[in-house]
Amino acid sequence: MNKKLLDVAAGRVKADTVIKQARYLNVYTGEALCGDIAIVDGYIAGIGEYEGKRTYFADGLVVPGFIDGHVHIESSMTLPRSFAAEAFKHGTTTVVCDPHEIANVAGVYGIRFMIDDSRGGDVDFKFMLPSCVPATSLDQSFCTLSAADLAPLYKDKSVIGLAEVMDAFAVIRGEDAVLDKIDRATRLGRAVDGHAPCLGGKELCAYVAAGVKSDHECTTMDEAMEKLRLGQFVMIREGTAAHNLEALVGLVDRYYDRCMFVTDDMHPEVLIQKGHIDRIIRKAVALGADAVKAITAATLTPARYFGLTDRGAIAPGLRADLAVLDEELFVKAAFSGGKKQKSKVRDWDFDTFMVSPITKADLDCGKKEVLGIVKGQLLTDDCGTADGVDGSRDIVKLFAAERHHGTGHKAACYLKGYGIKKGAVATSIAHDSHNIIAAGYDESIVLAVNELIRIGGGIVVTDGERMMSLPLEIGGIMTARPCGQVAEQLEEIKRFAFSLGVNEGVDPFMTLSFLSLPVIPKVRLLPSGVVRM
Repeated sequence: MNKKLLDVAAGRVKADTVIKQARYLNVYTGEALCGDIAIVDGYIAGIGEYEGKRTYFADGLVVPGFIDGHVHIESSMTLPRSFAAEAFKHGTTTVVCDPHEIANVAGVYGIRFMIDDSRGGDVDFKFMLPSCVPATSLDQSFCTLSAADLAPLYKDKSVIGLAEVMDAFAVIRGEDAVLDKIDRATRLGRAVDGHAPCLGGKELCAYVAAGVKSDHECTTMDEAMEKLRLGQFVMIREGTAAHNLEALVGLVDRYYDRCMFVTDDMHPEVLIQKGHIDRIIRKAVALGADAVKAITAATLTPARYFGLTDRGAIAPGLRADLAVLDEELFVKAAFSGGKKQKSKVRDWDFDTFMVSPITKADLDCGKKEVLGIVKGQLLTDDCGTADGVDGSRDIVKLFAAERHHGTGHKAACYLKGYGIKKGAVATSIAHDSHNIIAAGYDESIVLAVNELIRIGGGIVVTDGERMMSLPLEIGGIMTARPCGQVAEQLEEIKRFAFSLGVNEGVDPFMTLSFLSLPVIPKVRLLPSGVVRM
């Protein structure tokens, strides 16, 4: 017990900082109240009338710091502390992240690397251990992580649970490998997150009965309501490629104590230009949600779900994680509480790019399946088959190649809805195993993929002559460059992609990167070939 905190709370000792005459939101009662907020050693000591060594006058509504309940930092293409520097500007004080992207590229080494880099900033990172590396037995990742591999990581205080259990059908079949991971997390009293798009009925009952307590893949109200009725928390996702808020905003007012906001995957330019959880709150309110309930869904609800009993509200004894909002719910200032952990910056060694240059012959596939992009979603449509590229019908080539072990596995099919009229886009960000994926026209795909191999991973766009690239030197999915710099480079290369005809309603890179993820319906392309869910 911190006796200094009690002395300040009782008025015997001055606080370190007092937010004077603050108008603040009490998320327990839904009231807007007034009072001095006394802070000592990063924690709230009391609310009422207090004196402090420093006084701050908040010009706006003080609310608890926002919590992103599920995000893959790797999708920002930057390291955790760089992501945190931008997210904090938007009032985010806690991020619950799943490092399964880097785990697919570098195993336990990658997870420890992310944990080490996350320490010491204004955002408090909590980690959910990757449950499915690889995502399914069909995938070809750098390694396979077992329950025994993950067990030592639970000793780190920043690890709070098991991340999205993506192989839902392995759970339903009762496969020991995944059930062992769920059982270990459950016995430790940790949260177990889900990932079960379109799952329902008895299969969903089995999935929930196994101990999976949340889901962030709902795209309709019917799907979300079925999961709520079975006891799951629903994470309403609004990221760069997946936009589920508009379909699910009706949940907020009635079920805000069972729903939370998450970004899942977010590119750096979206974070910098549009915001983080604050952006989702503003959009929810614009769509008709009650502001107080939307804020509660971004603060108290995730704190309770994850067992983070020291945050999520403004009350004595809790971390002084706070944001100050103006009338339009934009963040004017943010406070970060709690004791900072010492950062462990380490050099990295991610030598996981083992693939030979390709030729046009590698793209020959004859009559093959056509994957259809669903705008604003991660789902795909089964658009039948095609026997060749047809730009007039928006049918282009889709190509995938394994890159972790030099197996030489390559596959091709067709893609509809991407919009590209010439050239190609290639990337080593291909969820979740992060092999190579490319879309466009044959000759340009060869150019783009071979340039991607030459630079050791990242994103490459070409019109067949000119080439632009964003190198990602850390495992082919991240860079140590600052978030702002990456955002500028990404915006430039994205404009180039749009100039080639990529549909404006499609993120050229994030959308492409999910076309190889076999745990989302309906059709995907892996280096081993086309798979259907």
